[in-house]
Amino acid sequence: MRRRLLPFYTIGIIILVVVLILHTFGVTGTGKRLQFETVDKGYYSGHFNPAYHVINGIDELADVWKKHTEIVFPEPLPPDVDFSKTTIIAVFMGQFSTGGYGIEVKEIIDTGLSVVVKVEKSYPGKGCVVTLAFSQPYHIVKVDKIDRYVLFDTITTTGGCG
Repeated sequence: MRRRLLPFYTIGIIILVVVLILHTFGVTGTGKRLQFETVDKGYYSGHFNPAYHVINGIDELADVWKKHTEIVFPEPLPPDVDFSKTTIIAVFMGQFSTGGYGIEVKEIIDTGLSVVVKVEKSYPGKGCVVTLAFSQPYHIVKVDKIDRYVLFDTITTTGGCG
């Protein structure tokens, strides 16, 4: 009798593990949406390469901020952040030879096992009028302290300018 139940237990355990993995990576659509506030957002940054940062300390912030503001004179000071209560999320899209590109943190979801940061990258469509200047889109936000693993879920959109 026990041998007949063994496959059912095995299947049940596999299903449970799959559901936990999907939940951890924010695939199940469950979780609590976290409120966040924009610290800085724009199109000109010293970050010439794409990067996503989860910043939980003043030294990390100083490094990211110094690189971010190195093209500005005089360099502005980093924001005053209480890292015992706050986490900074910074997303940089990299450098492009024209304008028309953008990046934005759309939402932050706490799944209970991890935190998923949903990011949207936008590209100019064919025929779009863009600035003829280098651009380095970025978005920096602050959110209540995150003490779990953070995943970035990025979607890409293209503007229809044709």
